[in-house]
Amino acid sequence: MLAPLKSLLSIRRLLLSGFFIFLFFISNAQDPVVAYRDMRGYLFVFENGGPRTLDTRPVREFKSAGPYVGYVNSANNLIVYYNGEFTDLGDATNTSFEVNYTFLIYRRDNVLAVFEKGNLTRLSYFIRDYKIAEGLIVFRETIADILKVYRDGNVQELETTLVGKLGNYAAGKNTVAFTNRNGYLKIFDSGDLFEIDNNGTTDFACGKNIVAYTDGANYSFKVYYLSKIFTLEEIKVQSFKVGDNIAAYVSDENYFKIYADGKLLKLESYAPDFYEVKDQCVVFYINNKFQALVNGVRYELDNFEPISYKISQNCIAWVDQNQRLHLFANGKSTIATTELFSSYDLNNNILSFNSAENITAVYYQGKIYR
Repeated sequence: MLAPLKSLLSIRRLLLSGFFIFLFFISNAQDPVVAYRDMRGYLFVFENGGPRTLDTRPVREFKSAGPYVGYVNSANNLIVYYNGEFTDLGDATNTSFEVNYTFLIYRRDNVLAVFEKGNLTRLSYFIRDYKIAEGLIVFRETIADILKVYRDGNVQELETTLVGKLGNYAAGKNTVAFTNRNGYLKIFDSGDLFEIDNNGTTDFACGKNIVAYTDGANYSFKVYYLSKIFTLEEIKVQSFKVGDNIAAYVSDENYFKIYADGKLLKLESYAPDFYEVKDQCVVFYINNKFQALVNGVRYELDNFEPISYKISQNCIAWVDQNQRLHLFANGKSTIATTELFSSYDLNNNILSFNSAENITAVYYQGKIYR
């Protein structure tokens, strides 16, 4: 097992903190919401099984994910709606924003800020670049080559480079991987920082509790998982992707393999036409079948390649060859609608779609709401 660069916490402290974190998430969990415009142009949110009006004035832009809705109102202010309350984040000029299941993040000129669970934190006034995932934000500033991470309301410095340049970096739900100026691969995992090697590794991807990478010395394929390093392939793989405690890859021999919860499984003896990993879900198309591996269970979703698909919190929505919209949630697939629609979106198990007349409908727990 790797030893972190800072002191390990005692087992007792870990158990106690884990217990209180568990209680915290139970008491603070928020249901997902979906924002949409009606035929009059009013902005609505679908939450708790029904619609609520957010704004009856023209809205320039809006986004929703998890429990958050962000939108620019008619006064050109950025507004966030969360847990039944509205917060004005100020003028939206030169402002871009994103939302995910954990927070809303916005950049205004050189200012980077995050709104999480009702609290606004300004991360930087000199932002250079940043990457986000559910759970954390990794960023650098222009005034110094310092890599920082925001997580659970706190900012932590990961690396300071006074001479030379920091290498590439990637973000996962609770992990960060980066190479420093000396070529060392380092991994941040849930508050601890680990130094992996200095083999010039540049090919890596982060998920929850897992980082997959190609060893820069011999091009073997390895995963960091729960503070341990495992070599999965001695020869460089063709491709790999990661999610929550899971990595999927195509080996040099063209095998399609899954590493999940510490176990390696050969899923097929040949590569899929495409595959994607998100959360604890692997979606792939192989042998003329659209399939998914969710929480370790394999499902056959459709007999044809989908026109498009979306994944959210282990739920999957897709459009089949007959333009029908499907939803997979909680181990079951249903046809959400056979109506003509122009676009669709998915937030957890809430599926929304727009008609050709730009009227939004919401499919939730077997019912359509308009």
